[in-house]
Amino acid sequence: MKYWWITILVIVVVLIVVGVLYDKGMLNFEWQGLTMFFATLAGPYAFVKKILIHKNAKAESIMQKHKNIKEEEKIHRVETDTQIQEKEKRIQELDVEIKQSEEKIKKIEKKKKKVEKEVREYSIEETQDEAIYYFGT
Repeated sequence: MKYWWITILVIVVVLIVVGVLYDKGMLNFEWQGLTMFFATLAGPYAFVKKILIHKNAKAESIMQKHKNIKEEEKIHRVETDTQIQEKEKRIQELDVEIKQSEEKIKKIEKKKKKVEKEVREYSIEETQDEAIYYFGT
């Protein structure tokens, strides 16, 4: 039973050593088969190293992009809300102006009806006098 532990320990140490050497680029042979053999032995070391030491760069990149997008979205949302509030304020101002204009129109229409009624009641001489007054001789 002791020998199994020693054997397993030796295999693990050899795999770690091969992994470190391969990671440093020291196991780059001209014979492709030997390089592939050592790359296979270094695979578990590279896998464990990537999990333990290096965080996934692609995931980090995606997370950073997501964070940046959220910040930009907040800024855009604030700007958009400000624009919406300004436009709503302008709409309210225009509503007030429209109501004032409608009241002026009503007053002008009342005045027009009053003037038309007065003009109908004028005699021919009064009509001629008013025409001369406004349009000249």
